[in-house]
Amino acid sequence: MKGLGMKVIAARICHESHSFSVLPTTLTEFANMELLWGDEIVRQRKGTRSEMGGFIAAAEELGWDLTPVVSANAAPSGPVTAVSYEAMVEPVLRSIRAAKGLRAVVLSLHGSMYVEGLPDPEGDLLARIRREIGDEVVLAATLDLHANVTAQMAGHCSLMTSYRTTPHVDQFETGKRLCALVQRALNGEIDPAIHVARRAMIIGMDIGRTLGDGPMVRLLQEARRLERSVPGILDISVNAGFSFGDVYEAGPSVVVIGDGPSEACQQAAERLMDMAEQSRDVSTVRLISVEDAIAKAARPASAPGPLILADYTDGPGGGGYGDATKLLAALLEAQIPGTVVGALYDPESAQQAIAAGLGRACSLHVGGKTDPRFGGPPVPITGIVSAISDGCYVRKGPFETGTRASLGPSAVITVGSVQVIVASYRVQAEDREQYRILGIDPDQVNILALKGINHFRADFESHAREIAFVEAGGIHATDLTTLPYALVRRPVWPLDGDAATRTERSTSPSR
Repeated sequence: MKGLGMKVIAARICHESHSFSVLPTTLTEFANMELLWGDEIVRQRKGTRSEMGGFIAAAEELGWDLTPVVSANAAPSGPVTAVSYEAMVEPVLRSIRAAKGLRAVVLSLHGSMYVEGLPDPEGDLLARIRREIGDEVVLAATLDLHANVTAQMAGHCSLMTSYRTTPHVDQFETGKRLCALVQRALNGEIDPAIHVARRAMIIGMDIGRTLGDGPMVRLLQEARRLERSVPGILDISVNAGFSFGDVYEAGPSVVVIGDGPSEACQQAAERLMDMAEQSRDVSTVRLISVEDAIAKAARPASAPGPLILADYTDGPGGGGYGDATKLLAALLEAQIPGTVVGALYDPESAQQAIAAGLGRACSLHVGGKTDPRFGGPPVPITGIVSAISDGCYVRKGPFETGTRASLGPSAVITVGSVQVIVASYRVQAEDREQYRILGIDPDQVNILALKGINHFRADFESHAREIAFVEAGGIHATDLTTLPYALVRRPVWPLDGDAATRTERSTSPSR
């Protein structure tokens, strides 16, 4: 049954916040990546493989009267400023108050946002919306697979469902799946209830990696089996959590949506979390040192395509600063033919190179300016400005296909055999268009040293001869015990080792 003319409000307020980063996230950072309002959302997101694209497509199929309010997303970084958070939230609340006959609110959230003075902003947002709409209006949200699902989030939401892939190439499908559940609730076909399970762990599930045959892949397979076999289960989300979010409920969780409160649904959530706990220390990420990365890069190519050296701990996709220089310095010294490094986040160097002009020589101190404790200090270079770009591109790979993005004003400086890309915005490697706009064919280079954790694999891996993940000292730390957690529950693994029991049952009540 279609919801002909049903009034539905949609919004996206999405950020993965690294609680220990020194970089505050403001509206400027959102605008650099995604900050759309009203009708502009439909113009830019319709027909794209994004969650908003999924909401729009579903609304057309279901006959909803959809009002998109805001679509905001910024590169993972430090806590969002309170002023910026309110600037995005208030228009949503105003639209809800003004809506006549509102039936549902659908949100695209991350689940791991952190706002200054507000560790659980998604829970806060859902609570504020619930106060406006009462209990009769459906309140539903999509979540990133790396969400830290809190009791407050589960307590105020009618429905939630998470991505099922990392790299996150199923955002469109996730948006449509949520809307289909919302329609069933509006029709009175289902009475959704949320069941949540956690354990005393802030990391696990192979950090959510779904390529290969790691723990997360097996958990997702079991989740799909349980959906098929257990009566009353409507949807299961397996969330790897975001361990750099200092919030009480940080870490992996399982969310089961049942048709009404159900012991079977809670048992399914607990079963999956038992599996996750048993494999909590299993990781398919293998990091090599900078020295080993250079040795690997110096060997003759054994197959077509680039050797990708992913500067893992500096990846902006996990809150890294994107300007660590240890790997850059080593590659500049090695001078291996056909090497491309970047993009590095360095607006100062980008502007200086652009000011010098195409084909002109320039001397710069590149990178290492955000917090040199992580990844090294600036590196002096002298080279030729070989490309300049406004940084704008349209994603053509599997990740958010068709959406616009930007590196900001950018330049390439050629230093002997090495091309160094400096950009004005912090953006993870995610799409090969990021290189093509600078005149670089990423498929044809020999060594591609990029800032990435996992998302780049969707568009790059099939074209690479090999991928190596490098430990170069960035803030996306591999040893969580080095970080000053203050709010996360204790004891918890791995911060407290064996003191974190494997029998904790941390659950959230259904609405």
